[in-house]
Amino acid sequence: MSILKIDMSNKEVIVEDFPRDNLVGGRAMIDYLLTKHGIPTAHPLSPEAPFIAAPGLLAGTSAPQSGRMSFGGKSPLTGGIKEANAGGTAGDKLGRLEIRAIMIVGKSTKWQVLKINAEGATLESAGDIVGMENYAACAKLRQRYGEKISIIIIGPAGEMKLANSTIAVTDLDDRPARHAGRGGVGAMMGAKGLKAIVVDSADTSLRKGVDADAFKKAVRAAVETIQNNPVRKVFNSLGTNVCIDVDGDRGSLPTRNHRHGAFENRKGLCSNTMIELNNARGGTMGTACMPGCIVKCSPIFYDSDGNHVTSALEYETVAMLGANLGIDNLDSVARMDRRCDELGLDTIEVGCAIGVLNDVGLFEFGDAAKAEAYIEEIAQGSPMGRIIGSGVTQTANIFGIDRIPAVKGQGIPAHAGRSLKGWGVTYATSPQGADHTAGVVEDDPLNPVGQVTRSRTEQISMAALDATGLCMFTFLHSTPEVLASMVAALYDVEWSAADFEELGREMLRQERAFNIKAGIGSEADRLPDWMRTDPLPPTNAVFDVPQEEIDQLFNF
Repeated sequence: MSILKIDMSNKEVIVEDFPRDNLVGGRAMIDYLLTKHGIPTAHPLSPEAPFIAAPGLLAGTSAPQSGRMSFGGKSPLTGGIKEANAGGTAGDKLGRLEIRAIMIVGKSTKWQVLKINAEGATLESAGDIVGMENYAACAKLRQRYGEKISIIIIGPAGEMKLANSTIAVTDLDDRPARHAGRGGVGAMMGAKGLKAIVVDSADTSLRKGVDADAFKKAVRAAVETIQNNPVRKVFNSLGTNVCIDVDGDRGSLPTRNHRHGAFENRKGLCSNTMIELNNARGGTMGTACMPGCIVKCSPIFYDSDGNHVTSALEYETVAMLGANLGIDNLDSVARMDRRCDELGLDTIEVGCAIGVLNDVGLFEFGDAAKAEAYIEEIAQGSPMGRIIGSGVTQTANIFGIDRIPAVKGQGIPAHAGRSLKGWGVTYATSPQGADHTAGVVEDDPLNPVGQVTRSRTEQISMAALDATGLCMFTFLHSTPEVLASMVAALYDVEWSAADFEELGREMLRQERAFNIKAGIGSEADRLPDWMRTDPLPPTNAVFDVPQEEIDQLFNF
């Protein structure tokens, strides 16, 4: 297996062998390469700051839902280490090509496309796709490179190097609808002068386990485990948007700029409404985003004229562009989601940034037209658009707003940390900034006792899961022995559940060490003070996990 090292300044491509038994992939590969080659004090958008793309350890195999792709480097949003991952088809194709990572340094003076196939990798002029939005640019790239490619691309927001820009990956329908959303990874890629990566895995086949029989057996066990999980059926039929009702019922649905935990008009946003609209318009529920997907949690949403609007209309998007802005119209949220997909913007951060503008009279809750207009300001690159596109912390600072829903510069997502206190600990302490996937804690949500231990355990296992390329909705991190058996057989190594957990610990150690060298120490491991004092209706919970306990989370 190999690593591609790309020097954009000199248009140089170097292929280096990577030891098969060095079991780092995905987020772990980003941690490994950034620790080895990164300069923690470098500006995130400087030529010296590496940008890294890495499939997971199981990419390109028959392992179920193993094609998630990680992107990262030093974040222009948080100032620390950042990884964001996405589904789609690129991870699978890179795995089939036996590429473990792409590390990019330098900066091209003209926009480039990196083409990767079985013959190697080359840099080519981006040409007329520069400045284009994602859907149109991907159509052009397919005309240029063929219909069976996978595309990794930044939109205009990434070209502008906005701190809230994403990287899109094409899905099974060739739509750039799967986004590595958080931390400004689009700006990292854009800073290199790289508009897109095109991956063609023609004439390749699935990777086989070194111990082929053991790998097949392990995969069968993993498939059975996923299929038997009752949550799979819920997500398949209702999508992740089922959490609109789940979080609404328990008072943890961010509403009106994180001021309430329940939205009285949530019926207009919920899964049942989405299903009714899809049934009437030709949309679908239960769509896969990557090869080998079993859960199939994504909806495809159509407008009232029967035209495709957006794929992957997920809970975080509906909550942050809907309830958090006081908007109860699913069509409006879907249009905003599509514009964010076209431009390459993280919907969570956009929802946070627009929401705080209510504090200075620049946004009225429920004004969907104004919210959509603000996203168009980002598309135009206007001063206001660039402010919002730089994230909630920058937006709040520029307008003199002191109540900022962010940790380490990154907007707080759509599971309220005051009424889900274990999740709040994760937001506070994750080296990645406030992140809903970094460590999910559901147990005893209103009780502050034991939440630090729960968050630590979940952060370790979720980090390790991000190294494998497996989707979090496989829930295989809950049965690490099943997961570990696939890795062990694929690489023919001794690798157990204990090794899986140690990988997660080492990843968090590396991430924390990088952040400390970048100037982000333990003093950043805390939620905003207002979350400790302002009760969140309807539970009226405050975040009351003692800070002295939180400060012990990384003692492992």
